[in-house]
Amino acid sequence: MRFLSLGVLAAALAAQTPAPVANDAPEVTTRDETPTFQSKVSMVRVPVVVRDHSGKAVGGLTKDDFQIYDKGKLQHLSLFSAEGSAVPKPKAAAEAPAEPATPGEPAKPATVLPTRFTAYVFDDLNLDVGDLMQARLAATKHMQQELRPTDRAAIYTLSGHLSIEFTDDRALLQAALLKIMPTPHSHDMPPISYFLAEQVEKGDDRNTNNPAFGLAVSETILCLHLDGPAAVAAPDIARSTARQVQMEGQRQLRNTLLMLKTLAGRLAAMPGDRNIILVSSGFYLADDVRSDMAQLIDRAVRAGVIINTLDARGVYVGEVVPDLPGCSPPPAPMEEQLRQYDDQESIAKGLTLDELADGTGGTPFRNNNDLFAGFNSLAAPPEHIYYLGFYPENLKPDGSYHALKVKLPGQKGVAVKARKGYWAPSHAEDEAAQSSREIQEAVFSRDEVRDLPIDLHTQFFKATDEDARLKVITHLDLRAARFRKEEGRNRDDVTLVCALFDRNGNFVKGMQKVVELRLRDESMPARLTNGIDVGAEFDVKTGAYMIRVVVRDAGGRQLAAANAAAEIP
Repeated sequence: MRFLSLGVLAAALAAQTPAPVANDAPEVTTRDETPTFQSKVSMVRVPVVVRDHSGKAVGGLTKDDFQIYDKGKLQHLSLFSAEGSAVPKPKAAAEAPAEPATPGEPAKPATVLPTRFTAYVFDDLNLDVGDLMQARLAATKHMQQELRPTDRAAIYTLSGHLSIEFTDDRALLQAALLKIMPTPHSHDMPPISYFLAEQVEKGDDRNTNNPAFGLAVSETILCLHLDGPAAVAAPDIARSTARQVQMEGQRQLRNTLLMLKTLAGRLAAMPGDRNIILVSSGFYLADDVRSDMAQLIDRAVRAGVIINTLDARGVYVGEVVPDLPGCSPPPAPMEEQLRQYDDQESIAKGLTLDELADGTGGTPFRNNNDLFAGFNSLAAPPEHIYYLGFYPENLKPDGSYHALKVKLPGQKGVAVKARKGYWAPSHAEDEAAQSSREIQEAVFSRDEVRDLPIDLHTQFFKATDEDARLKVITHLDLRAARFRKEEGRNRDDVTLVCALFDRNGNFVKGMQKVVELRLRDESMPARLTNGIDVGAEFDVKTGAYMIRVVVRDAGGRQLAAANAAAEIP
């Protein structure tokens, strides 16, 4: 057993006990901090779209209409919000101070700032040239006619060969669309598809009753023109080819999901509606990569990103006989097998697109040749979308997967589209990380929150024709703050984050301040009546900016969030 000396024990107790506040200590102090953001999750958020028998989104539902189950256990809904449209109205311009404390010009309101960000992702790895060309034409027409002044668009390809970051430059976007081409592939011989290779590897490929393996062997004989004794090598060649195709297919699929996950994280920094439109023919989701898919959906939901999918095949009609280039014509029984696997693969690819959209509150556009209408409908948010949230009971930080089920017991004849599950965190989140995450989510949102009343004012000072200093003054109304009595003072700590975004919604810079309130009883009434002002200054170039301020008080864990816009000529 170890014993502490009295001196060591006294030092330890002193380290745990707050130092007394001197009577002459200031009542309000402010210190600057560097914003640090976490990405863990405590509340599970579930976007839900409910559609009637005709496919129309259903509105007017309430919290009591929904039930959500986590691993089969009914959960208490802590969050419920219903949106008739996710597109926020452009905010009014920020007011400049009537009498600036120092000489300066009131910041002019920006006339146009982005409210909706859409990333168009083209699957140049899987789309054939005909489908990709049709999708390009439809996207070009859509961007020419339908993009609003408050829209920002980005273009990416799954191969990574092309990327245009968020912009409102229509000419740049249209020039980029013309550059998208299918990625050339090396053709394996025999031409075993990834879907067929997965079916071969699922079963016992040495068992002649495995139809997938039997078909792969037949393809090998026909495509390598193995006659007589040479056909004996066909099983080994088919097995080796299938394994190679499977490994390459899984690698490509994981890269695809990782790219989309990274893009969802990129969109998390955008201050408005965040959409991804994946233009694809779909892809088969093997069991070994399902966890990657679930992680992508979880990342998108936490970032508030809706993923919509557009099947560029339109009304898909399977080939009479799937093409086997360089191969001898297949016999009739083999033709039927090829058609069956081709149909199964097509269905599986479409279901993957459905799952990706449903899991994030998006919409799948399939079996329709009007791709222009598809782009127009997917670029807008769902007509009605519900956001449910709950805190899992006794959630173990073990990284396990939790299946979710959303039900509407009182609604008949409706279809529910919602995420299928989530992954538990791998370790527990402390209070500081939770506070940081809540602030981050609020900073990269457009919603205004008024738990704590705040007002924003801006002004700027030009040093040169191109350089200026932008000052943001936040007035805090302290009447809703939660003070605690300690050492004869009324204490609370308020964290304020001021973030600056450019005209395309890109995060420019941010500043975090912690305001320590240590108010005496005799000064409390005046402080509550008058509030306090907190200033943040940024060195900027001329141009239009959106300003986002988020405030969180430690005592009541209440949030406030507000927007302002400024243009420096």
